[in-house]
Amino acid sequence: MYAFVVFLGLALGLTVVMQVVEELVPLKVPAALTRTIAVALAAGFAWALDYSVFTAFGQSLREQWMHPVATGLVLVGGGEFVRSVVHVLGHRAGEPPVEVAPVSRVRAA
Repeated sequence: MYAFVVFLGLALGLTVVMQVVEELVPLKVPAALTRTIAVALAAGFAWALDYSVFTAFGQSLREQWMHPVATGLVLVGGGEFVRSVVHVLGHRAGEPPVEVAPVSRVRAA
C-alpha cells in the first residue's frame, strides 16, 4: 500500500511541476514535446532519488538503467491518468467542457 501511495505522490508532484513549467514558458510548446520533457524530468528525478516503481512493487527489470527510464514513463502516465480522472469527476453533466471556447453570437441589425 505504501508503494502505491509513494507512486501517486510522485506522479502528482511531477504533474504539478509540469504545469508550473508550462505556465512559465512563454512559448506554445507542442504536447508531444511537453510529454517528452516530462518523461526526461521524471527519469532524472527517479535516478536522483534512486527510486524504482518496479522494485517497490517487487518486480525486476532486465538491466539496471531501465529502472529510472521506465519509472519516468510510468510516473508521467500515472500523473496524466489521475489528472484526467479528476477532471472527469469534476465535470458537471450537461455543461460544455472547460476547454471549449464559447461561441460569440452576433445579431444582425
